Amino acid sequence: MSGTLGNTYNNISFALNLHSEVMARLQEQVSTGARINRASDSPSAAYRILGLNSEERLLDNYIENLSDVISTVELSSNIIADMLSGLTGSQGVKTRLTQITSGTYSAEGRKNTAEGIDEQLEQMLMLANTKRIGQYLFGGSNTSSAPYVATRDGNGKITKVTYNGSLVGRDIEVAPGVESSALYVGDNIFRSNDRGTPQFILGNTGVTAGTGTSSVTGFTWLTVADAVNEKQTITITGGPPTSGQINIAFGAADVEVDFDADAATVQAALEGLGTIGAGNVSCSGTSFTDTDGITIEFTGALELTNVEEMVVSNSIIDPLDAGAPAISTDTDGGKQLSIDGGTAVGIPIGDKTNVAITNPDGQVLYVNAAGIINVGVELVAVPGTHDIFNTLITIRDLLKNEKGHTDVQSRELLNNSFDSLNELSNLLAQTQATVGSRINFLDTLEDNLTNMKYNTEDETTRLEEADIAQLAIDLSRREVLYQMSLAMAAKLMSMSLLDFL
Repeated sequence: MSGTLGNTYNNISFALNLHSEVMARLQEQVSTGARINRASDSPSAAYRILGLNSEERLLDNYIENLSDVISTVELSSNIIADMLSGLTGSQGVKTRLTQITSGTYSAEGRKNTAEGIDEQLEQMLMLANTKRIGQYLFGGSNTSSAPYVATRDGNGKITKVTYNGSLVGRDIEVAPGVESSALYVGDNIFRSNDRGTPQFILGNTGVTAGTGTSSVTGFTWLTVADAVNEKQTITITGGPPTSGQINIAFGAADVEVDFDADAATVQAALEGLGTIGAGNVSCSGTSFTDTDGITIEFTGALELTNVEEMVVSNSIIDPLDAGAPAISTDTDGGKQLSIDGGTAVGIPIGDKTNVAITNPDGQVLYVNAAGIINVGVELVAVPGTHDIFNTLITIRDLLKNEKGHTDVQSRELLNNSFDSLNELSNLLAQTQATVGSRINFLDTLEDNLTNMKYNTEDETTRLEEADIAQLAIDLSRREVLYQMSLAMAAKLMSMSLLDFL
């Protein structure tokens, strides 16, 4: 009997507790609007929600990065458009230059135009060094220092602009497994890289392109100048000797000369060589053993010629009893070539078809000097390597005519500069189109990531949010069951012993 009552009580208690717990959970879901309020409500759904929340945060980071990249690339695109307008717009360099070459302006007008181009140059430099959020846009991976540095003269005018940025772009991950350039390499945007054969625009010196691959870029000023006669000095170091001879060789010929021979004797001996000849050297000095030695100047047929250095050695037949002969070249002879104020080089006595000339930056121009006809200054253009800054500097200087060219020569030089402007205009237009395509791609990618985020949020919502209508039905049903359980419990618990007998 007692067991039956105990079981009845336990069963009633279990049913009431069960209904109470379910109703409490349903009421909590109704009040919070969430189907899952703790992991125990649905472990599998809770695990899925955690993964979706993590994915949503990751997408948020990508969208934020992508938005920043788009803003940066759009600013870069606007700058490129401004620079293109500065070259080709109604007030651009090409328009001004067209007016000048058509004869519209006087010398004073050309000077004023040069000042305008100088202002445009300053503007271009400022645009190329634009910063956004503390980062330079066109320095590649080097974002902390200005990519372009100007060299100025005493009057503050720009004479050279050097790219000091990185040659490697900076990519940012904008989506899982997708990287995009945000900060560009300015040297790839503002300078073309499709090297052609150097062009000697005026051709007034007779110098032409050599066979080597030059490393100079854009416009280069070549100077052909007369040089002095070559001078070589022979001395006897150590000693002094008291007897013996030295051997002097030039080309395939050589001659023996006494250690104490004077300048006249040395000159006669050298003129007797078939490789030199009479009247082609002039000797000065007292003796080989003097500190200054005997200096041989190449004259006559060898004047202004960069000859090979003579070879001196101890005589085999009658060697010196003390000391040793030595030779040095004091002055290279012949015409001299230099570019952009760099070190002048003489023209070799042998092959003149591929002479290397180096500018102050270490860049080389290979020239064929065999056909030199005049001294003078020659403008050399290397197609496919022009950059905005060097081009504007050159055009400005041509308008000022600081090299002293005639009006005809100036016009020819200015007309040629249109080729460089067209080259740069095409480069900027192509770059702008490429950057525009990049922006479209990034915009589309941002839309896709945003949609992915919305889908993730929707799935999370479906898992988290409760169905209020269904909850109302479930809660009502549970309340009915609870009331029925209470009624049943009241009826059962009100029975007496007589009801069981």
